[in-house]
Amino acid sequence: MGRIAWGLLGLLLVAAAPAPAGAGAGAGADVASADGTVRVASRDPALPAPLLADLADRAAREYAALRRLFRSDVGPVRVVVADRPVAFHRPPATVHIPSRTLRRGTAITAHEITHLLARGWASQVLKEGLAVYAQERVGTARGWPNYRRTVHATAARLSAPAGAAVKSPADAETVLGGPARKDVAARRAAYAVAGSWVQWLIEEIFAGDTARFMDRLYRSGDYRAATGESHAGLQARWRAFIDGGRQ
Repeated sequence: MGRIAWGLLGLLLVAAAPAPAGAGAGAGADVASADGTVRVASRDPALPAPLLADLADRAAREYAALRRLFRSDVGPVRVVVADRPVAFHRPPATVHIPSRTLRRGTAITAHEITHLLARGWASQVLKEGLAVYAQERVGTARGWPNYRRTVHATAARLSAPAGAAVKSPADAETVLGGPARKDVAARRAAYAVAGSWVQWLIEEIFAGDTARFMDRLYRSGDYRAATGESHAGLQARWRAFIDGGRQ
């Protein structure tokens, strides 16, 4: 065999060789969970295949828990991982996760899947608050907005300073319902307060009955009809709760 032929054979063997362990899966990699309910699509060539497979199985466990919690199902869920600034969702069944959060172990897949399952929210503070609460309750990773702290502790800490932009659920609604703000600190406080608010409502006012919270308040926004108390009065009680350190 001539030198040229040997050279061509060598190139073919190199191209056919398997990637070393830990190598990137490549953009376009597609991995399904073991139960087939979640499929992860990578748009980041640097992400290793085992990390994507782990994400698929963790997201599938979260999805199963969330389906039971919200009594809702959107069929197979697609998780797209890419180099983008924030996580978001696209109905009916797609969530987008920044690749940097997957690398850091802070990907909030349960948060975004909640938005797919719990449609029909009456306000932004209830929408985002429920997603933060769900991530805290069934999420397999700790991420935005509370990370390693509890939601109540984070809300108390971020809303405590005298000049804080968000000190109440009403303030959180203003931030979350307005145009996108570059003030990351205010947005983080708004998400934390919203999550704390919804957790407090479900656990303290609705005695842990998530279905009743969803039916009576989440989709109506009528606090008086749902709880027998005014919005202002409930906010005062929530504030006393988190200031009292019961977190």
